[in-house]
Amino acid sequence: MPENTNSVLEGREVVSLFEKFDFESLWKGRDKVDLLEKSILSDMIDLVDRRRVLELGTGNGRLSEIVQRNSNEYVAADINKTFLKKSMRSAVRKDGKYVASNMYHLPFANGSFSSVVMIRVFNFASLPDRVLNEISRVLVPGGFLIISISPKPSLSTFVDDLKYHFYEKHSNRGASATITFSREDMSEVHPASSPTYAMRRGFIRNLFKINKLTELKRISSGLEDYFLLRRLPTRFFIKLGAIFQDFFIFPNTFYLLQTSGGTGSPIAGMNEILACPECGLAFPKCVDLNGVSCESCGFKATVDEGIVDLTYIPGNAKLSDEGDWPV
Repeated sequence: MPENTNSVLEGREVVSLFEKFDFESLWKGRDKVDLLEKSILSDMIDLVDRRRVLELGTGNGRLSEIVQRNSNEYVAADINKTFLKKSMRSAVRKDGKYVASNMYHLPFANGSFSSVVMIRVFNFASLPDRVLNEISRVLVPGGFLIISISPKPSLSTFVDDLKYHFYEKHSNRGASATITFSREDMSEVHPASSPTYAMRRGFIRNLFKINKLTELKRISSGLEDYFLLRRLPTRFFIKLGAIFQDFFIFPNTFYLLQTSGGTGSPIAGMNEILACPECGLAFPKCVDLNGVSCESCGFKATVDEGIVDLTYIPGNAKLSDEGDWPV
């Protein structure tokens, strides 16, 4: 029987490697969702500072073309090197930088980016405040964040609650427990193939406030993922999500946020942005970091087929993959 993995209560850093994650199966038959999310991202990215954009959590590169075409300089980051390699091979531009990293410990110097894009990643964070703090740190003052978050309650959490009724053999969530009607700020989503967390909308707003992120725009989405609604036009869902953005039924919300400070703050050169993810010391400005160790803590960087691996996972973190997480 799987151990109790209530990392929300433990305050532990849960790290998913996604080594068995199947994007093709996940997105099969979801063309409407893909089209809608690309449309929302295209609209929002027009409003940000595009001097240097970090795509945090590229996955298989589903949205990378939009980010690449709308950034003067492009950096991709993901914990899974296989994802990054696939994204690199399909890239529409060849001058990007690809960095393997843990979202809790971003290997970038302060103020390295004018904007960050993070889509369908934040709900994997067991410590979302730490992730937002890291994003705010690597953004310049007045920098922008485009992020999608799945809140609770929603139609999706209600469906998950119904599904869980048939998976009561796992003891880490009581048979009577629900995500939809839970008063906790965060609830683990079960069944799930990897650690996933639904968050109350009020909790999400408080996270933004704590990290001094101001909301500029918000569009809710996710209804297009349900079979009976897929025939409706994409623009209908966008207008619906903009008008009824607070309606609890929507499974997903896109936010355009801005850090405090004036816009147009200077950013360092592209060869100055990499830093040790363990202690924060800047790496030397050299072309090849393969085998280079941090002068302060000894953390070693590696390079694999163009991917700079700066993934740091603390000893007290819980490593999780699809094979060992209760579903």
